[in-house]
Amino acid sequence: MNAETNHPSPPSFMALFRYSITHQDITMITRIVAIAMIFVAGTFAATAQHTDNRRSVSVEGEAETFLIPDRASISIGVETEGKVAAQVKKDNDAKVRAILAALKKAGIEEKDVQTSNLSLEPVYNWRPEGQREFVKYTMRNTVYVLVRDLSKLDAVVGTSVEVGSNMLNNIDFSVSNAKAVRDSLRLAAAKDARTKAEALAGAVGARVGKPISINENSNYQPPVPVYRAQGLMKMADAESAPTVSAGQVQIRVTVSATFELE
Repeated sequence: MNAETNHPSPPSFMALFRYSITHQDITMITRIVAIAMIFVAGTFAATAQHTDNRRSVSVEGEAETFLIPDRASISIGVETEGKVAAQVKKDNDAKVRAILAALKKAGIEEKDVQTSNLSLEPVYNWRPEGQREFVKYTMRNTVYVLVRDLSKLDAVVGTSVEVGSNMLNNIDFSVSNAKAVRDSLRLAAAKDARTKAEALAGAVGARVGKPISINENSNYQPPVPVYRAQGLMKMADAESAPTVSAGQVQIRVTVSATFELE
């Protein structure tokens, strides 16, 4: 008897494709998913490690002082105008040279005088029909002057005006040892912060431990100068009282601090 022999038919292309997906890519996908899960777990663990769950108290300490200034800076300048640019500059230069000579005579060293603004430009008017009309040239030359001895300030201002200055701006008073003062105030502000933290902690039955963070923010506030009503030209009169008031300089330091509670 002839018996038919059953032979398995060859797999189709789609079956081979499914086999390939099942036995090759799944292994790779499994590895990728495992790596991703490890990464996510590590991220959560790192976040948990960086989370600070300690009890803490945050305060701001401050310290300030008022000092008598011992120096001043001021901008002294000349403005000239005219129809011819060369002549305007010539007139301006002559007055500025006179001012520099007066400053030197008043005891101001060359290193304490610096040109801060210099300009020469035309001025125009616009006519109703839209055309511009030349009016004049204007030149400004301003020098920044540092006065290290306040007893000379009135003489500096007065003589400058006498010899041709018609621009006075930006007077500023300061103290020469400001850095040392700030260093001292910084320590006082830190102590004030701890004192405040101890008071707050004591109110809730806790104690202040080690500092967690501390940040400093300083604020230097120069005073506004006060001029009397005599006018600038009267400053040159040696018999008149000083017409510029130095006032006081406020130096203030604040410290933000966070302490651990025990």
